[in-house]
Amino acid sequence: MTQQIILNIIFTITGVLVTSSCGYLANKARNYHQALKNKGENEKLQNIALQNILQKQLTDVFFKYESKQQIPDYVYKNWLNLLKTYEQLGGNDYIHTLAKKIESWEIIKTDILQ
Repeated sequence: MTQQIILNIIFTITGVLVTSSCGYLANKARNYHQALKNKGENEKLQNIALQNILQKQLTDVFFKYESKQQIPDYVYKNWLNLLKTYEQLGGNDYIHTLAKKIESWEIIKTDILQ
């Protein structure tokens, strides 16, 4: 009889420990999954925000030099780098139209890039 009581206590404790551990691990897995989901959504929002900032910068530079149809070489090089990043983020808006126009402009050589 004493043995039966001890076995019941051991099985009860084991069951409680296993159930608690499973619940704890399930909760951790759910929290981890939610954190990954939030991280992905945050990265998407950050990429959209960065894309919009780059689009504005590219547009501003274009219209600053458009009237002269000339652009300093260091500004043009920076513009191309911004354009490349913009495209890598998925930007394919009207900026490509501006890029085609800017390619026909005169690039003014400076001593900055030497």
